[in-house]
Amino acid sequence: MLHRLTEYNQHRTASGYVPIKIGIGINTGSLILGTVGGKNRMDSTVISDAVNLASRIESLTKKYGVSMLISHETFYSLPDSNQYAIRLIDRVAVKGKSETVSIFEVFDADPPETYEGKVATRTVFEEALVLYHLQKLRDAERLFAECLRRNPTDKAAQIYQQRCIQQDQE
Repeated sequence: MLHRLTEYNQHRTASGYVPIKIGIGINTGSLILGTVGGKNRMDSTVISDAVNLASRIESLTKKYGVSMLISHETFYSLPDSNQYAIRLIDRVAVKGKSETVSIFEVFDADPPETYEGKVATRTVFEEALVLYHLQKLRDAERLFAECLRRNPTDKAAQIYQQRCIQQDQE
């Protein structure tokens, strides 16, 4: 879907229109699919905790400036996660859930320069995440700064670098 959107946006840009940006959140789990409504209006819908979590994850794409996020349930369900460009982004407390959820970015459809930058800094980024969660903020900030030196448009690295600086000053 994101690859097709890239093609579509090339046509939009060539026609003088602003490109469209979307965020996709994916979670894996059970759901109930059905038709609801009345005599004059019927609609299909899905109901479940898994669907609500996917919606919450989708809303986080805006916060982290990424196109696609998946839950740990989806990540662990992949037959071969090495087929995709994926990196851990965060563990978040999601509204309506008591346990934190690990979220991963899938960045296969990023523009080539962004994709290459994320591939080149993935290990450093994830090491910085570990240090951040261990409250080793200065070391984490240094590694996030390294990610940004090599990939200045990485919004997730920018967010974490700012968090490190703010928390270190408190």
